[in-house]
Amino acid sequence: MPSRRSVIVGMALVAAGVLLGYLAVAGATGSGAARPEAAATPVKVASRPATQGEAAAAGLAKVAPKLGLRVTVKTRISSHAIMTNKNSGDFVGLTCPHGYMALSGGAVTGFINLLISHSAPIKPTGRQRYTPRTWWVAVTNVPTDPDAEDPLPWHPVVNCVNRIRVGS
Repeated sequence: MPSRRSVIVGMALVAAGVLLGYLAVAGATGSGAARPEAAATPVKVASRPATQGEAAAAGLAKVAPKLGLRVTVKTRISSHAIMTNKNSGDFVGLTCPHGYMALSGGAVTGFINLLISHSAPIKPTGRQRYTPRTWWVAVTNVPTDPDAEDPLPWHPVVNCVNRIRVGS
């Protein structure tokens, strides 16, 4: 019977293989969920610490204390609103401070016309490489509400976490 450690290592290798296989096939066939237009260029934007209200609007979960995890979560939000025109989209990356990794992210907005088409620590263009400190968000302005203003503002947000330590 294999040891517990070898089973865990085997499961991790299988999971990594599945992820790499998906990314390789998606890159080769062009059918990946993160396949943008060829002319789109992602940019990194300046960010600032989010207020309590902004962090609550971003949906930051408070599960760490319930699980007995001692972590520090820092929520960052863009310094300025990103303005997206009708029938177009924008790619934006927010970077976490040194010593922190991007855990989750998204967009804060009050408009139904803005659709998040990519939200992950994987750069949405080029080789689609993993960026552990940068969270990439792609938003498209789909004119479902014809009376909405143009362009529409939104703020990308990222939740950054330091190393997770379990127990005491």
